[in-house]
Amino acid sequence: QLEQLCSISDTVRIKSGAWDVSPSGGTSSNLFIYTTLHHVKYCLSTGDTGTIRTLDNPIYATRVVKDQLFCLDREARSRVISIDT
Repeated sequence: QLEQLCSISDTVRIKSGAWDVSPSGGTSSNLFIYTTLHHVKYCLSTGDTGTIRTLDNPIYATRVVKDQLFCLDREARSRVISIDT
């Protein structure tokens, strides 16, 4: 059974997103990282959101573990981006 934790809206389309699956993160802390055309952002289950960093090129999030965002670029190349915590 799925349940909605919160709902957010952004001024630009959300491209992708992933839950933090680290032992101290994930659904226990309800940290969701998502990407838009020019930003990496976060959302907490409380509805709090914010911008983590600006992007030069669009990416598509596949996994988040601690301070690393695993993603694909537009050429489908795998990338790892450090998230400043």
